[in-house]
Amino acid sequence: MDEENITKSDEHHLSLQKALQQCELVQNMIDISISSLEGLRTKCATSNDLTQKEIRTLEERNVDLDGFPQLGHWFRIVNMRKEVIEVCTILYVLSSTS
Repeated sequence: MDEENITKSDEHHLSLQKALQQCELVQNMIDISISSLEGLRTKCATSNDLTQKEIRTLEERNVDLDGFPQLGHWFRIVNMRKEVIEVCTILYVLSSTS
């Protein structure tokens, strides 16, 4: 019976590891998309139709990953100013500890 419990425990542990790896993979994809978005917004002519389309595509792709990005990453996806991100993050942390 102990072997059966150990096996179930091992299976549960492996399932958790796989889920964590999947989350890390999705977060890495989000990080890459954020980097691409920031590059498009700062290094390319944002008045260019192709650039605008690529920005919108990346924004939509990341917003569709609801629940995965960290709050600060989501703010960067929607192109909030750094000062606003800092204030919102502080308010979020304060409200979640109340």
